[in-house]
Amino acid sequence: MNPALARHLQTLGLERAPFPPTPDAAAYFQTPQLERELVEAAHALRTRAGFVLLTGEVGTGKSTFLRRLLHSLESEGVAVSLVFNTFLQGADLLAAVLRDFGLEPLGNPAADIERLNRFLVERWQKQATCVLVIDDAQNLTVESLELLRLLTGLETGQEKLLQIVLSGQPELREALDQPRIRQLTSRICKHVRLEPMDAAQVGRYVAFRLAASGAGDGIVLEPDAAAELHRASGGNPRRIHLVMDRCLYGLYAQPAGRRRIGAGLVRAAAAEAGALPARRRKPLPLAAVASIGVVACLVLAGLALRSPDSRAEIAAATATATPASASTGAAPATDAIAAHWQACLQRFAHDQAHLQPVSEAWAQRLQGRDDVCLRREGDGWTAAWPVTLRAEHFLTGGQDARVREVQALLLGDGLYDGELDGRYGPRTRQALARFQADQGLPATGAPDPATLWLLELRLSAPATISASSPTPTESTHHGHG
Repeated sequence: MNPALARHLQTLGLERAPFPPTPDAAAYFQTPQLERELVEAAHALRTRAGFVLLTGEVGTGKSTFLRRLLHSLESEGVAVSLVFNTFLQGADLLAAVLRDFGLEPLGNPAADIERLNRFLVERWQKQATCVLVIDDAQNLTVESLELLRLLTGLETGQEKLLQIVLSGQPELREALDQPRIRQLTSRICKHVRLEPMDAAQVGRYVAFRLAASGAGDGIVLEPDAAAELHRASGGNPRRIHLVMDRCLYGLYAQPAGRRRIGAGLVRAAAAEAGALPARRRKPLPLAAVASIGVVACLVLAGLALRSPDSRAEIAAATATATPASASTGAAPATDAIAAHWQACLQRFAHDQAHLQPVSEAWAQRLQGRDDVCLRREGDGWTAAWPVTLRAEHFLTGGQDARVREVQALLLGDGLYDGELDGRYGPRTRQALARFQADQGLPATGAPDPATLWLLELRLSAPATISASSPTPTESTHHGHG
């Protein structure tokens, strides 16, 4: 870390940069939809189903998604060729692919394809998977896309020898619509679209990034500032980082431990960062007086990520939350409810946890459970629970003891008919889909948070869940994501 950045972070009481200019896969904002997309993309590559397409506007997190995807496969001996320079075209692109696989190009496209084919066959015979990842693929010419079509034709008769991931801006999808390369487009087995965040997600994202950087309750984005940040950034993560990084400099004059980012500071930072043109307006204070209880709700909403830093997020959130009456004069009953919610969450401070909206029927079933926190939020409910069965168990690609437990459970229910091998393969995926259908969930076969929750309950108390159980509201959104 350079000295200037170190001094900057020390001044703000931070352990790491919360809004870096480069992809940060170590502190990944893991929403249920992104988690499902990651699992499905990894599954497609692992089973050699074809090739994966990843599209999104500049700054929506494509590079970070790719890093997470490759990290999920790296323990399996997967050979990866990662091409970033897509200004290389045709024969030069092919030569770059060979060099990334450790092969010396021969300078002749036909001979290079033959050399690559021999390498892929050797790897296939050793049960090893080879993946070619091309970033910024929107720059590829039609001729280069045609070359990729030829590479997707390298196969053994039953399996593709080379798995391909194309990542690029939305115009990449338009390029793939050209009739000349429709054979390539027809081989897409999974298309991941990364969309900008909505207004609610922006607040959660900032709370998550600050918690992961060690801010605790020392820096808070106020509710009106979160709305202003969404307007200034359009929900684009890269633009959020630009604006928020400028906002941090505006906190120097505020007392340590009580730093608040208000809408005025966001507007000023957005103008300086180029996200919005500067507008002449009446000067506003850098920090507005806001209800700490409302701020706490925003921070707690960010815990729906189930990231590896969940324990730090829970601790940061519960440390921030104080009875709402401290600033608003709310009724004692409201204070008691808030205090109960905070005390309940504090019990999970040392565990990984998941938080999500739930339906009225689901909330009724969760009432009184010691292992669940439940709170009314507007017209709905929010629930939180500790997590022991995680999607990461299904992403290893190898044998996992927890996956084996799930297989045994599904076998006992007559939903699984394979070997108890602890692998998330086609049979396990089909069994999960049957389980989800029985529970009234979208039958995706992906280990989403709601499905993992139901499985955890079954594993700990097999008689507690029936096929008529109500389902979390977020599960329905998750299935259509």
